[in-house]
Amino acid sequence: MKRKQRTKPKVRLEGDPILKTICEPVAPGEDISHITRDMRAILINSKTGIGLSANQVGYAKRVIAVMRGSGPQYDIMINPVIKRIVCEKTTKSEGCLSYPGKYVQVERDEEIFLAYEDEDGTVQDTDLFQGIHARVIQHECDHLDGKCIVGD
Repeated sequence: MKRKQRTKPKVRLEGDPILKTICEPVAPGEDISHITRDMRAILINSKTGIGLSANQVGYAKRVIAVMRGSGPQYDIMINPVIKRIVCEKTTKSEGCLSYPGKYVQVERDEEIFLAYEDEDGTVQDTDLFQGIHARVIQHECDHLDGKCIVGD
């Protein structure tokens, strides 16, 4: 008996309706290992990706992956909620794997607090992210709400 070969995960591109979908929360105990596996595979094979949302891979679930340090390791954040703090905003150029070749100047908070669940099921509710990590998380959380500043 032949084993069914798994298709290679692909980034959903501009025009795919899932990019405009508001993603559903991950339920307690829900198995999302197939989602996180696909997300990591895409990011590891990407030359430029430092973050990814589940809907960019075709899953309407509230999951993001963000590169840790210089990579190729990625933190998975489940049901992330940004808790903004009063701080400096900066404007920088952003691109997006779903909109290749497009770059837009975007103003974002330089520091954010984020509440989320990690892959072990532990709730993280006081994590502070700064600089590029804060920017990437904000970009990916926008995707979860069906928005992409690069493609809109």
